[in-house]
Amino acid sequence: MAKSSSTFWNQFYIIRDFNQHPILSSLLKGYEGSHLIGYSYIDHEQGITFDIFKLLEENDGEFIITKDFIADKSRVFLRYEHFIGMYFEIANLNVLKYLNIEFPEYIQYYERSDLKKFRIHETYQKFSAKGFPDDIAVFLIDETGKFKTENVWVRVEYFDAEKEAGLGTLLVQPFQKLDVNKGDSLLFKLVETQENEFQPVGFIQKRETEDKKW
Repeated sequence: MAKSSSTFWNQFYIIRDFNQHPILSSLLKGYEGSHLIGYSYIDHEQGITFDIFKLLEENDGEFIITKDFIADKSRVFLRYEHFIGMYFEIANLNVLKYLNIEFPEYIQYYERSDLKKFRIHETYQKFSAKGFPDDIAVFLIDETGKFKTENVWVRVEYFDAEKEAGLGTLLVQPFQKLDVNKGDSLLFKLVETQENEFQPVGFIQKRETEDKKW
């Protein structure tokens, strides 16, 4: 089944007959195997990523490992835009045990438990970039009223689930000459609109207040 970006990460998946997908056929050229098993997760900077752990053949309903990238200490992966149209099946626990699937150490590097609640926040995720759950579009507001509201992209670095607010890094340079630039930090929170809905809003703060805690 095809998976949406909001439910794809933190899952083991099997792709059957991977050679039917040109990008996988090219990426895995020269290796034996018809199927593969891998794991999806969020790379904070590069977005949803799918790492291929092992290549497989199937014989009488049982998988045979033809290539083990983890054991060989090598890495093969795809970014969101390359695999989102493929069909996957969730690997059950029996398959994981049979294939002796273990997490390589580098996967743990990408874990961001501090952003776990943000990544499942229904309202904020409506404004996230496709394949990039930690990047959201916010309306940048100049509290002095001198400039127009501007829509910008922010990468969330800190999130207070109780206050539904956080701190993010500005990913783009605003069109207007505001007192904030690409790479600067922005405070953001949800603000109710005239349509009784909520949307993320970023606030330009004085630079000496940027490092203050909530």
